[in-house]
This record gives sequence, structure tokens and C-alpha cells, in this order.
Amino acid sequence: MAFTQPIHILLPEFQAFLVLISRIGGLLAAFPVLSGRAVPLKVKVALILTLGLLLAPMVHLPVVPYDPLALAAGLVSEMTIGLAIGLAVRLFFSALEVAGELIGIQMGFGVVQLFDPATAHQTPIIGRYFTLLASLVFLSLNGHMFLVATILSSYEAIPAFGASLPREVGDDVLRLSQNMFVLGLKLAAPVLVMVFMINILLAMLGRAVSQINVFVLSFPVTIAGGLAVLALSMPFTVNLLAREMERLQLTIQALLKALGHG
Repeated sequence: MAFTQPIHILLPEFQAFLVLISRIGGLLAAFPVLSGRAVPLKVKVALILTLGLLLAPMVHLPVVPYDPLALAAGLVSEMTIGLAIGLAVRLFFSALEVAGELIGIQMGFGVVQLFDPATAHQTPIIGRYFTLLASLVFLSLNGHMFLVATILSSYEAIPAFGASLPREVGDDVLRLSQNMFVLGLKLAAPVLVMVFMINILLAMLGRAVSQINVFVLSFPVTIAGGLAVLALSMPFTVNLLAREMERLQLTIQALLKALGHG
């Protein structure tokens, strides 16, 4: 009796903590950079447990059901909520890969691919550049604090075991996917316009001076022009990323509200 009494006291607390780290674990499992293979598994587990311990006093957790099936279903639901938040941020970073793919092909870097340890597949070199730039902007805007604040606000919008799946969630996911392609086109637009103008000028030059090998000349000219435009458009790119990250926060809040009150 003396041994089982502490178990009855500590078991509900442990189950409530398990509910908390399930949502945090789902978020980090889909969150860019942190979910990659470059981050060791021990570091991920330590980060999840640390965030859970820090946020446990701030989050009101309900009484966990004793039914194992209900508990398992609730843990899956909590992890799904975290995955939804993480995937929203991942779609934002996917827009950078779309922009890098478009720019790389037009500049002549289509055959130049880098192995990305975070995703374990080949990524365009310009896309990797945009990803690193967005990561720096994300940290400069206190994105790590935004991560913690999102976890806290998610419990205000969606109590534990209180998630639902309304029709509005599909609209939010569609809006996130649409924003991914729109942002990719916005980032790639300066280089695409420049490459189009260079191609027109080279075509006119090839017609005027037939001795010039326009195909060979186009590679260094296009690459140099593209890099110059990327450098000159850096302020525009940083401001665009900052604005889109602020809009991403509003989109995530709308998604949480839909999941919590659907």
C-alpha cells in the first residue's frame, strides 16, 4: 500500500506530461531545420523534454482518461495538432525551394544540386541559399520565441483532447499551399525578368552578329546577371520574407482556431 500510493499520485501527472510532449513532439517532427537528420535524435528528445518541463507550469492540462484506448487516441490527436503547425511552417520553407528551382533552371544551375542532410535528398543551390537566408531572418525576428508562443497559444485555442476536423481546415491548407507558390514566384520574379531580358538581347545580338556563339555566351552572362540581381534585390527579399513570416503567424492562428472550434 505504501508503494502503490505514490504511483497513483504520480501516474496522472506523468500522463498529463505525456500529453504535453506529444503536441510538442509532433510540432518538432515537422518543423524545418529541427526535424532534419542533421539534428541528432538525442538532441531532439532533449529539446522536447526541456520544452515540456518549461511549459508544464504554464499549460492547464485536463484529467487524463484511464481508458488506454482513449488515452492513445488523445495522444495521436495531440501529435496531429503539432504536426499541423509544423507542416504550416514547412510549407513556407518549401516556397524557398520552389523559388530556388525556378531561378536555378533559368540561370543555368539546373544541373547543380546539393545534398541536403535535413531532407536527405538533392536540393537546388539557389534554394539552399534562400533557406539559409530565411533561417537567419526567422531567428532575427525571434522565431524561436514564436515557436514557444505558438505552443502556448495552441492550448488556448485547442484544449487537450479538444481538437476537431471541420471543413475550414481544408481551406486553410489550400491557402497555405497557394501562398507557397505565390511566395516562390515573388522571390524568383526579379531574376526571371532579368533572364528574360538577357535572352532577348542575346537573340538580337545573335541575329546581328552571326559569328558569335550565343549559346556559349549565354551561360556566363546569365549566371553573372542572376547573381547581380540576387545581390541587388537582397533588401526586397529580406523585407518580403519578414512580411510573409508575420502573415504565417496569422495563418497558423486561424488554423488553430478552426481546429479548436470546428
